[in-house]
Amino acid sequence: MESPYSPKSAYSESSRHSVTSTVLWDHDAFETYQFSVLEFALYNIWPGANLNDIIIERLKGGGFNRIIGLTRKGNSRTNSADVQYIVRIPRHDDARVDRDVATLEFLGRHTKISVPKVLTFDTTEDNELHFPYMIQDRIAGTDVLTGFPRLNHAKKLRFARELGNVFRQILAVRSHTAGSLVFSSEGNDIDIKAEFSVIPYGHDGFNLAVPYSSTKTTRQTIRDLLLSNFQDQMAHIIKYHPSAYLKFGLFGQLCAMVWELEERGLFHNVDYCLAHLDLAPRNILIDPTSTPKKPIISGVLDWDSAVFAPAFMACEPPLWVWGWLDGEDEDERTANDVPPTVEGRQLKKAFERAAGKDYMRFAYNPAYRLARRLVRFAIQHELQSNYDWGDVEVMLAEWKTVR
Repeated sequence: MESPYSPKSAYSESSRHSVTSTVLWDHDAFETYQFSVLEFALYNIWPGANLNDIIIERLKGGGFNRIIGLTRKGNSRTNSADVQYIVRIPRHDDARVDRDVATLEFLGRHTKISVPKVLTFDTTEDNELHFPYMIQDRIAGTDVLTGFPRLNHAKKLRFARELGNVFRQILAVRSHTAGSLVFSSEGNDIDIKAEFSVIPYGHDGFNLAVPYSSTKTTRQTIRDLLLSNFQDQMAHIIKYHPSAYLKFGLFGQLCAMVWELEERGLFHNVDYCLAHLDLAPRNILIDPTSTPKKPIISGVLDWDSAVFAPAFMACEPPLWVWGWLDGEDEDERTANDVPPTVEGRQLKKAFERAAGKDYMRFAYNPAYRLARRLVRFAIQHELQSNYDWGDVEVMLAEWKTVR
């Protein structure tokens, strides 16, 4: 007999037998974990609700979060609609739920970008879910990866203009320093009056956090930011991976590239702004049925990787808008190519007009393309595997060709 709170949607049914959470991240299987989610919903979200009114769904998650849907069915007698939420549970022990909440709250106050609203969160494991979690409202829509190819050209043009406006808004959010957003005080409650601070990349303690300011006066130049982060990585290798000292020569080349970028003026008059470092089709929702009076983009998701960074980091061209490749990897080196079709050229032009002059300044210059890769190497502290070092060598070799 089927449980009254088992998954109901085709989406959840299709992933029921997936073992990724249990095998890769040592999570309980959904078939058993849903009972913990149900208990949580009954005691914390809808106290006194009828068991049969709650639906628990397993939704497709990503590499950083397990995603579960919560629905309380509406009641025709009281003319109430379904209420739907999303539970996001980090897959990794070092995840910082409070920082993700701070970013979403910040976006809600400082932009008009449609992002999930956080209802509540917990940074501890002392709860019915046995994990830190975040509860968000569930934004209706289809992910662009699935829905974009089905749009007609007129709707694709609307989408291109709206996405360009998202880029424009992100670039307009400035910060006097680089780093990650945090609430200025710790806690598990969302305070609408809470202030924000910025903490350096890769740091956990609040002792280095500084109050957020939108002033253009920077606390640290881009050159010093990158050199400092590469020095931190070298110190980490010396302490924890001394056998990798042979890679220090590559660190020297990375630092030399930093100096060369500055000497060429590419860091001149470049502010720190907000950057969504994973603004991919899978993280954008669309509502293809929306009327011209409503945005076709219903939400932008997964801001976990958002940081304040040099403005060129927010300008990676979304080549897929005007050159959809049906799942093939895109090559940013082709960003300067003129789209081969009339439709593609129209989409690119519509996006660029909406994105604005700051986007155009940083998007297509090959030096800025390589600078984006350089900054990622500096701030993500992931130069450990041979694969990582191989990417560094490829980038450095290409840098020699654009000087």
